[in-house]
This record gives sequence, C-alpha cells and structure tokens, in this order.
Amino acid sequence: MSNTIITGYDGSDGGKAALAEAFRLAADLDGNVVVIFAYEKVVVGGESHDLDEAVEAIGARVLAEAAELALAAGVRLQTEYLEGDAAQALATVAEREQARYIVVGGNGERPLKAWVLGSTPNRLLALADCPVVVVRAT
Repeated sequence: MSNTIITGYDGSDGGKAALAEAFRLAADLDGNVVVIFAYEKVVVGGESHDLDEAVEAIGARVLAEAAELALAAGVRLQTEYLEGDAAQALATVAEREQARYIVVGGNGERPLKAWVLGSTPNRLLALADCPVVVVRAT
C-alpha cells in the first residue's frame, strides 16, 4: 500500500471539500494526491461531440485549478482526465496506485435516494479495495 490519495474533483463545493481533505491526508502521510476528473460520454447523435468537447474543456480547467491549489499547499499532485463512470474510474486508479484512501465529496443525499440513483460515494463503497472518505461541503 502506498501513501497515495485518490480524489475526484469537479470544481463543486463537495469537490473542493474533498480536495482539501485529500491534501490534508497527503501532508499527514507525506504522500501524494492523484486527482481524477471522470466523464461518462453520451453516445447520442452528432451533437454529443460538442458536449464532449465542452466537458473536456471543463475537465482541463478544473484539473488545472487543482494543480494550482496543490502547488500553493505544497502537495505533490498528478492529474488524470478519464472517460467512464466516476466511481469505477476512481476505484480503478486506486487499485493501480495501491492507494491508501479515496476521498470524494458527498452532497448529503438521503441513503435511499443515493442507493436508487447510484451516487458515486455509495458505489465506491462496493467497488474500492481501500477505505473511502466522504467529505461533505460546509
């Protein structure tokens, strides 16, 4: 097991809270952080290409933002833009990196709604081989 922390980041308040916690854990462990922006492509007609390009631009922007925040915090950081389901992407990278933790933001969904809709934190609990830390935005 490494001292690598995996976190999903999308620029949201929950994402920012998760990123801050990932930085704190990495500092405590003298580890590094891998920030993932994952997007599951929509395969529907020709207009999906425009959507994919827009999401790629957003992904590049939020990953650059995460890199700037890491630099300011003195945290070693790697970023990855991945296509596919967010929970699966985070679990796969965590396994590859032999991560200590996966840190994600939670928006406080009620358990039944999260189970029915398949929230990323809930899915990670089933997929991940390492502990999952869910951080709520304050």
